[in-house]
Amino acid sequence: MDEKSPAPFAALDGRKSSLVNGDQVTTVLSLTDADEALTFLENHPRAAEIAVQGGAILEDPVERRRLVRKIDLTIAPLLACVYFLQYLDKTTLSYAAVMGLRKDTDLHGQQYSDLSMLFYIGFIATEFPTQYFAQRFSRLSLYLGINIMLWGVVLACHAACTDFTGLAICRTLLGVFESCVAPILVMIIAMWYKKEEQGRRVSWFYVCNSLTQIVGGAVAYGASFTKGSFASWRIFYIAIGALTVICGALIAIFLPDSPVKAKRFSDAEKVAALLRVKDNQSGTQNSHFKKEQVWQTFRDSRVWLICLSTLLSSIPNGGISNFSSILLTTFGYTSQQALIMSMPAGAIGVVFVLLSGWLSDRWRDRSLVMFICIIPTILAAALMIGFDPNGTPLNKGALLAASFLSGTFGAAFMLLLAWNASNIAGHTKKVTTNAVTLVSFALGNILGTQTFQTSQAPGYIGGKIAIIVTLGCLCFVIVGLRLSNDKLNRRNQEKLAGMSEGEKDEMREKMAFADQTDRQNVFFSYTH
Repeated sequence: MDEKSPAPFAALDGRKSSLVNGDQVTTVLSLTDADEALTFLENHPRAAEIAVQGGAILEDPVERRRLVRKIDLTIAPLLACVYFLQYLDKTTLSYAAVMGLRKDTDLHGQQYSDLSMLFYIGFIATEFPTQYFAQRFSRLSLYLGINIMLWGVVLACHAACTDFTGLAICRTLLGVFESCVAPILVMIIAMWYKKEEQGRRVSWFYVCNSLTQIVGGAVAYGASFTKGSFASWRIFYIAIGALTVICGALIAIFLPDSPVKAKRFSDAEKVAALLRVKDNQSGTQNSHFKKEQVWQTFRDSRVWLICLSTLLSSIPNGGISNFSSILLTTFGYTSQQALIMSMPAGAIGVVFVLLSGWLSDRWRDRSLVMFICIIPTILAAALMIGFDPNGTPLNKGALLAASFLSGTFGAAFMLLLAWNASNIAGHTKKVTTNAVTLVSFALGNILGTQTFQTSQAPGYIGGKIAIIVTLGCLCFVIVGLRLSNDKLNRRNQEKLAGMSEGEKDEMREKMAFADQTDRQNVFFSYTH
C-alpha cells in the first residue's frame, strides 16, 4: 500500500508520533508494547477488507445487536458455569458440615474454622504467581480450564478424607487452583464489553454465588436422606467434583482467549468487537509483563482503597458463607431444615445481584448502588443480635428473615469487581490490581472465619458484631473511592483543556490500544 493510501487502522498506531502542544509524542515504541489488538489490526493481510466489513457491522443497528448477542452467548454461559462451580465447590464444606462430616472426621474445637481458613491460605499463596502465569500463557482459556479440572479432582478427593489432616490438605489445594478464577473472568469482561455494559455482565456470572445457595442446598438436602455405609457428604463431594472436571474441559475447548483469538468469530466480527470497546481506553490483552506497571499499581492510592473495600466486604463473607447453615441450627431448625432454608436466601441474592448490575450500568454509578446492597445485611446482623443475643432464640421467624437478608452485601463485592474492570487500564496493571484485590478478598475471608469462634457458640455474637462494624466502615471507604475517581476525572479534563480538538482526536485514537495505564492516559474516564 503506497504512502498516499494510508492503512485502514493507521490512526490507531501509536508508533507514529503526534504533535501535542508543540511536542512530538509517541505512545507505543513497538507492537510488543502495544495491545494485541493493534498487532492484529496492523498485520492482518486483509486489513482494508475487514476494516470495511467491521465498520459496516457497527454502523448497522441490527448487525451490531447481533454481534453483542453472539458475544453474550459465547462468553456469559461459560463464565457463569465457572463461577457457579467455584462458589459451590468452595462452600461444600458448609453443607457437608451439617451432613455428618464433622462427626465422621472427628473435627473438634476450632478445626472446622481452620479448614475454612486453609482454603484462603492456599488462595493467597498462589494468587500472584497464578496471575503472572495466566498473562504469560498463550492460551488463557486452556490455563483456566486446567485449573478447573485440577480443583475438581481435589474436590472429589475430599470424599476419601477420614481426619482433619486429609481435609486440611484438600482445602489448601482447592484454594491454590481456584485462585486464578475471578481475576481472569474480570479480565475477559473488560476485553469484550463497553464500560456501561460491564456491570450487568459481571452480575451475570456473579449471580451464580446466590444460585449455588439454591442448588447446593437442594442437592445437599436430597443427599442427606441417603442411607447406607457410604456417607451422604462423601457422595456429595464426588458428584460435585466430577461435574467440575467436565466444566473445566468445556472451558478449555470453547472459551475464547480474547476477541483477537475467538475462533467462532469472523475477522470482520473481531474488528467490530475491538472497535466497539475502543472508547474504553483500556485495551484487551498484552502477554508482555511490564514491571513499570506493577510499580505504578502499588503507588496508586485507588488500588489500595479497592483492596480495603474488598477486605471489609470479605470479612462478613468468610463468616456467613461457612456458618450460615450452622447459624440456622442455632435458631432452632434441624440440620436437614437448615440445608433447605438456604434456598430462599439464595433467591434474594439473585434479585439483588442482577438488579445491582443493571442499575449500576443504567445509572453509570457503582458506588451508590453498593449502599443499596450493604444496608440490608447490616440490619440483618442487628436483628440476629437483638433476637438471639446469647444463643436463645427469642423470635424464630424474625431470625429466619434476618438470615434471608444477610447475603445481600455480596452484590457490593460484585460491583467492586466491575469497578476494577471499568477503572483500570494497562494489561499488567489490570492483572496486578486484580491479584491484589483477590489477595484482600482471601485475607478478609480468613479473618471472617475467625470472627465466629467456637467458644461463643451457639450465639456467635462476635461474628455478628464483626458484620456490622466492617460493613459500616466499608460505606465510608466507598465514599472515599468515589471522591478519588471524581478528582482524577477533573484532573484529566484540565490536562485536555490545553489541546486542540484535532490533537485530542488523534491522540485518543492512538491511546486506545497503546496498553498504557489509566494514570498515563488523559483520555481515560473513571466510573463513579
